[in-house]
Parts: sequence; C-alpha cells; structure tokens
Amino acid sequence: MKEPVESLNAPLAARVTPYRWGLAGVGVVCFALGAVGAVTPLLPTTIFLLIGSFCLIRSCPRLEDWFFRRRLFAKYAGFIRSKGPMPAAVRRTALGMMWLSLSVSGAVLALTGRLTPMMGAVAAGLGAVGTVAILRFRRAPDGGAGPAGTIH
Repeated sequence: MKEPVESLNAPLAARVTPYRWGLAGVGVVCFALGAVGAVTPLLPTTIFLLIGSFCLIRSCPRLEDWFFRRRLFAKYAGFIRSKGPMPAAVRRTALGMMWLSLSVSGAVLALTGRLTPMMGAVAAGLGAVGTVAILRFRRAPDGGAGPAGTIH
C-alpha cells in the first residue's frame, strides 16, 4: 500500500496513518535490536539497521536521520546510505565473519550439549540466506562484486 506523492505535501495530520505508525514502530524496534547487537557479540547489527532504515524512511525520515546521527549508529549510516557497489574485500569479510560467528555459536552450543538438530538446521538455513543476501547486495552494474581488482 503506497501513498500517492501528493500526500507528502499534505499537512502532517493528514499523513499520519496506522500503517505509518506500524512502520515507525518496527523501525524503532529494529534500531533498538541493532543497538544491542552493536555491543553484544554474535547478535547482528547491520541487518536490523537495514530493516529499521527501510521502515523509518517510509514512515518518519526525520526519526531515521536522528538515529543515524547518534554516535553508536554513525559508522553504519555511511555504508547503509551509500549507493556504490559493495567492494569484494568487504563482501568476503562479511561472509567470513558471519560463518565464523555461526560456527563458534554452534561449537559452544554443541560442547554444552544444548545444540539440537533443529537449531543447527535453522542456523545453517539462516547462514545460507545471509550468504545469498551478501552476495547479491549492491553488485556492480556489470554483475561484478565491486571496483577494479575485485572478483566478478
């Protein structure tokens, strides 16, 4: 459900809808989870900031801008708001760190006897989805992974 462009010029009271409140709520929750992830090992940060940014830019751009001006999120703002392709080195690092954290988490759970087959399957499935997302995120226009000297 997309609002017409003309509604953006309407008074604020006319633009406030339950849909926008819902998006703003999801966005704030995602930024809160991202804040926890920024200081907690093994909890992702970037994915929550991407989802939160997506929701807030559609519901309350000023609130998104406020979050990204906070010191905790400022370093992520440049990456999330940039339009350029993701460099291959960053792509490789993201994949390596994601799989390392999944492996360490799995090993700790296995050593403590708390890893169930379902947990392992879910973690592997989420890792596969994350791998596809990272490999497809902001590719260079020619289909390559980034600037010159990177993999294609």
